[in-house]
Amino acid sequence: MKTFSVRFYKRLILVFLALLILIPTAFAVFLGIRSADLERQLVQGSGEKEPGVQNTNGLDPSWTPGVVPTSYENGLVSDPLSYQLLYPDLYSTGNVLPDRSKEIDTAYLTFDSLPSSNTTQILDILDEYDVKATFFVMGTTDPDALEVMKDIVNRGHTIGLLSYSGSYQEIYQSTVDAYLNDFKQIYDLVYETTGVKAEIFRFPGGSVNSYNSMIYRELIAEMLRRNFVFFDWTTSTEGGKDAAEISERVLSRMADEDRGIIKFRDTLESGNTAVALPTIIEELRNLGFKFQPLTVNVSPVVFMYESMS
Repeated sequence: MKTFSVRFYKRLILVFLALLILIPTAFAVFLGIRSADLERQLVQGSGEKEPGVQNTNGLDPSWTPGVVPTSYENGLVSDPLSYQLLYPDLYSTGNVLPDRSKEIDTAYLTFDSLPSSNTTQILDILDEYDVKATFFVMGTTDPDALEVMKDIVNRGHTIGLLSYSGSYQEIYQSTVDAYLNDFKQIYDLVYETTGVKAEIFRFPGGSVNSYNSMIYRELIAEMLRRNFVFFDWTTSTEGGKDAAEISERVLSRMADEDRGIIKFRDTLESGNTAVALPTIIEELRNLGFKFQPLTVNVSPVVFMYESMS
């Protein structure tokens, strides 16, 4: 049996110790190089940009040097706020005052509208009573609906945005991108049809609902960042079976209010809205209310976020 000298074992131990030192050192150097490359990538894209202008490395324009992105994909920076780079021209230019109007004894009639043939009847009633209202429209593209959309604007009412598709499942997916895709379509349709760059909108189902409960904070923050103003409501006629019930819902609630945003449903199936409207207008006037359309400078009604976990 072959034996080894003491000298051999000493050399073997020295080689082993050298490897213990060299391998971690080489690994640390490698990580340092990769870290420097990543830092260089971030710094190159961290210059200040105008809102909506895309950085070449795909980072959020508001990213601050020194703040590490929250995720990585395939070794590249993955920005969790990449939806801010979508549609760089989709910003409202409306001048929103810091102290918005909150007039008492004021009722704001709002209609979540297709629009449809019922809308024309509603417009005629509003003209008869010299009332201006607000219509949050959807993406109905048949020629008659587009003419009604123009009529809303031509008669001096405010036109706002509701949804293009009307599908809660589509627009309230797990990312903000899906909502922005839908919003961009209805924004473009209204602009191309009426020449109006809408400044106000309503979230379908309200700003906080069971469909957007996981992303409503991000949705609201992004739309405010784009300078759009949204309105929830104090009173809804949803579920009213006939004109009498619709009237009762509105009048009973408004009797205890000094101002209110009233949401009506305006679709082909909601003809009772037009039937109830004259009574509602007359009775609200008897209660001392005046009527105004919504604008970006009206103090909005916003659902309480605390109600959602």
